[in-house]
Amino acid sequence: MKESTTRMKAKNKFAFILFVFISVFTIILGRVIYLKVVHGEEYEAAAKNQQINRYDAVIAANRGSILDRNQQVLAISTAVYNVVLDPLVLSQNKEEAQEKTLTTLCQYFPELDYATLKQYITENPSTGEINLPNHWKYLVKEIDRSVKDELEALDLKGVYFEQTSKRSYPLKTLACHLLGFIRGGSQWGIEGQYDDYMVGMPGRSFILYDGANDITYQDYPAEDGDTVITTIDYTIQQYAEEVVAQTMEEWPAESVAAIVVDPNTGEIFALAESNSFDLNDPSTPPQVETDPAFKAEWEAKSNKEQMEYLNNMWKSFSISSTYEPGSIYKPLVAAAALEEGVITPETTFYCGGSIDVSGTTIHCHLHSGHGTVNVEEILAQSCNVGIVQIAQRLGAEKLYRYQKEFGFGEKTGIDLPAEADAANVLHSLATIGPVELATISFGQTFNCTTIQIVTAFSALINGGNIMTPYVVSQVLNSNGDVVFEKKPEVVRQVISKKTSDYLRVALKSTVESGTGKKIQIPGYSIACKTGTAEQGDRKRDDLWTLTHMAYFPAENPQYIVMSVIHLPEDYADGVQSTAPMTKSLIEKIIKYKNLEPTEGTEEAAAMTTKETVEVPDYVGSSTYNVVTDLDAKGLTYKVVGTGNTITNQVPKAGATVEAASEIILYVEKSSQDTGTVAVPNVVGKTYDEATAKLTEAGFEVIFEGNTDGVVSSQDPQYGVSIEKGGEVKIKLVPKTTGTTPSG
Repeated sequence: MKESTTRMKAKNKFAFILFVFISVFTIILGRVIYLKVVHGEEYEAAAKNQQINRYDAVIAANRGSILDRNQQVLAISTAVYNVVLDPLVLSQNKEEAQEKTLTTLCQYFPELDYATLKQYITENPSTGEINLPNHWKYLVKEIDRSVKDELEALDLKGVYFEQTSKRSYPLKTLACHLLGFIRGGSQWGIEGQYDDYMVGMPGRSFILYDGANDITYQDYPAEDGDTVITTIDYTIQQYAEEVVAQTMEEWPAESVAAIVVDPNTGEIFALAESNSFDLNDPSTPPQVETDPAFKAEWEAKSNKEQMEYLNNMWKSFSISSTYEPGSIYKPLVAAAALEEGVITPETTFYCGGSIDVSGTTIHCHLHSGHGTVNVEEILAQSCNVGIVQIAQRLGAEKLYRYQKEFGFGEKTGIDLPAEADAANVLHSLATIGPVELATISFGQTFNCTTIQIVTAFSALINGGNIMTPYVVSQVLNSNGDVVFEKKPEVVRQVISKKTSDYLRVALKSTVESGTGKKIQIPGYSIACKTGTAEQGDRKRDDLWTLTHMAYFPAENPQYIVMSVIHLPEDYADGVQSTAPMTKSLIEKIIKYKNLEPTEGTEEAAAMTTKETVEVPDYVGSSTYNVVTDLDAKGLTYKVVGTGNTITNQVPKAGATVEAASEIILYVEKSSQDTGTVAVPNVVGKTYDEATAKLTEAGFEVIFEGNTDGVVSSQDPQYGVSIEKGGEVKIKLVPKTTGTTPSG
């Protein structure tokens, strides 16, 4: 009986478990049927979507361009493409298609290895899969659109292209410290300051796989960044860089700079500095390519040492570095004294060559003294003794107040990063004793930046207004609408128009009969103030900064030009000078702007009657045809790039240039260039070397001169693309002429 009861309990337990199992199974089955019937299509689509939309790429937005005030391109971004291989797709194609794809890629890109590519799609016996079983393998980055179009036309299997963007600076080093660049977390110049406008909005490209062989794309295009219009004048900037480079070569220094400003608005026309670099490759100092000794030193530096060097090279001396300004500060002291009524233009002082200030002897640069001098003469002759006496009448409190009002010790607000305020190298009012009052009056024992002193001096001659300096006037979106605009901004009026009117004309005496006579240009009204300032340790006699602050036309200034030679090597008093660079730059601006002379002289007339040419629009034209037209107009040219289609030019169409000026033509290959070949550079080579190189490239050589010489010129020039088999003319000159190879 007991056994029967036990057996019955076991049967009941089994029946219960079976019932629970059947119930759960029924519920699950019902749920599956429900999901299949009600939501089946939805879930199936989602599952497929997860499979086919697994790969997507970012379409980089083209960064907004940077243009000069005349629409000349200074920085531009173009669409380029990364070549991507899909091993999974390629492996599923026929062997002929695989072979075509791999061999074509290796033909177009010699850096690719056929065996390596083949290995990607070879089946691994141990796994049964190909060696690279995925849909994404970068092969080559940043190819031009023309190459991408050619490859797409060949219908290669398993190859597609990821659009990205490449930043380029057509003029390389031009305005490098102004334009700046962005590298990782480092932001310099306009590129850093206006990054938010230029960055754009990236798009997306979804890569859809339908089976192994078919790929389709679903693109959401990128929105390009805004265009930045600067106040820079490309031509004036080029002139400024020329005089800086010439000065640096003649008198090596820690820094040489030139800045050109509109004193009435604060617009920067040009800012050129030594220690320039190629914006396309900012991490490589230019000397690495030209100086073997420097290259060896560079490679021996640690990463930290290299970065310190690069940071010094990249920073703008005029915005970020400070120095004692010297005598260019004297007119500001005179302005304050005139404004406060403690002197008049007729007030005179006596200079005997030195002055005793609380037991300290302060010398004038003319140790014999200037005798009795008025305000105009003190400034024209840069008399230390005279300006000290003016400062004594003004007093420490007022001198300090005007120094602050003129903007010293605070940032000017220029729209560039890393501006220094020099506040920590300025006297406080409490520390200005009699000696400090004297030294401050002639621009010593305190520091400022170039942009501070230019801004202050502009107020001296523009009616008394401190203007905010700026380098960007507008930002335009892709529709041409203005999204940002900068207009002249008066920060404050520091002196009256009456005081400004007097000093503006009084400083003409510096050029006519004072320390600035070397920048005289016949027929033109120019005013200036010169400066020579000791720096740092007074026990040393080799730390000097030389300056010129010039403006023209003096009666109604449109341009203020400041030139700086900071810490020249082997300084010798009276040898190094900023006068040549200042005068040269002013002359170039006068010619460029065709400014009328204020006085009729033969020399002045010659400066404004030089033959000029209006540059046509060559963009889209054939290089071969354009160079013929340039020759006819008496213009020289330089070709940048390879191809026969002009994509950009400098100067831009409509610009007026002097006869014999150089026009830069930027070229690329186009569909019309099929069958054409770029002419190699053979200038500087011997006859045998030149003919061998040209013949190898497929050209017929015609020469003029003796075959014992070297090539002095070629036609067409290097970079021009012409039909294979065409003629290239070379001119040979004797080797003794010292022709220097250019390539």
